[in-house]
Amino acid sequence: MLNGIQGLYHFYDSLLGFVLGVAIFFIPFAMGWVGAGDVKYLGVVGSLLGFHWLPRVLFYSALAGGVLAIAVLVYNRISLNMSNFVSDAWFDLKLAALSLGRILPGSVNARASRGSHVVPLGAAIGVGTVLAYYIDPRGTWAGF
Repeated sequence: MLNGIQGLYHFYDSLLGFVLGVAIFFIPFAMGWVGAGDVKYLGVVGSLLGFHWLPRVLFYSALAGGVLAIAVLVYNRISLNMSNFVSDAWFDLKLAALSLGRILPGSVNARASRGSHVVPLGAAIGVGTVLAYYIDPRGTWAGF
């Protein structure tokens, strides 16, 4: 709404940024892969910066999330077994599709309480936003 003070174009840019930011994480949220706070956080980032910043923010957020995931693996001394992760995610997706959305996987909080290790995606989005806005504002490193 603050962007609306600058004119109608900025208001629409902000509104589209919010909608696109929420839409990007809607399917992962529905599948239980990300929390609702992460969805809202990306929506706010899209609203503040505008929709044209979201690809660059997501690029740097993915890089920061990868670094955080490696740090979590090293800190918890977890063996990396991707075959179990891929088969579990594929099973969750098939189950949700075949049941027409009536059976969904457990939430992120439920998985974390069972001892699953999660990566703080909100921190990755924050670091990605700072990198995209302050370090690479023209997108020369990201390529867009």
